[in-house]
This record gives sequence, structure tokens and C-alpha cells, in this order.
Amino acid sequence: MEQIKHMRQDPSRSDRVTPFATHPSVPDRQLSKFFKALSDQTRRNILRLLENHPLSVGEIVDNFQLSQPTISRHLAVLREADLVVDQRRGQHVIYQINSSRLAASMLEFFREFRHSRQELERLIGRTEQTNTTPLSRRPRPTVR
Repeated sequence: MEQIKHMRQDPSRSDRVTPFATHPSVPDRQLSKFFKALSDQTRRNILRLLENHPLSVGEIVDNFQLSQPTISRHLAVLREADLVVDQRRGQHVIYQINSSRLAASMLEFFREFRHSRQELERLIGRTEQTNTTPLSRRPRPTVR
């Protein structure tokens, strides 16, 4: 027990792990936003809807039994995580999934873990070798 107390008090120790919450780097903050955005089922369902084609806020709302302000708050979280991009077209705001950011965030996370990275590379290699349909391209059920 004394040894543990000594480890906590000695700032010169190189084997100390700095807590993530103290001063996260920019990628860590972006990764936190990414996971916050994906932590909610409604936001994941919105991403699934946008995977097929861009939609207006009204079209997104039509797929849920939630109010427009609630959906707008969910879209704001997705936008903050850079998982969707929006574009104004007249009176409508059209949302589109940011596939490259979604993929980059997932790869960024898995690269932090050696075994996960190796497994991911193995799975990607197997998919390319067998010429099977990757999970991301399989048809998804309609969200209602």
C-alpha cells in the first residue's frame, strides 16, 4: 500500500498514466464527441437514415415519433461530432452523413488498441479476399 501511495506522489515516474480527463488532445476530444454522438439510439438511427441519401430535417422527423426540436438537438450533436454535414437549400436544411469522418473516427479508435487493429486488418483482408459483401453494404431495415 505504501508503494502505491509513493507512485501517486512521485511526478517523475515515467510509468504513470495521465488521466484522459485532465487535458485531452484534439483527437481525444473529437473521439469523445464521436462516442457521445453514437451513444444514443436515435442518433444512430438518424445516421442509418442518412446512409442512403441526404434528407431535410422534416423528412428525418417523419421517420420518428419525436418533435422537430428534439430531432434538431440530435442533429446538433451529430454535427458537433462532424458525423453529418448540413447545407441550406432555400428554406430547408439538408443533412448528409459524413462517411469519411465516421470511418476515420472508427479507425482512429481501433488503432489505439494493438489487438483490435490486428483483428480489424485481418477482417478487412478477409473481406477483400473472399469478395463478400461487407457489413456496411448489407441492406438495413427501415427505421420507424
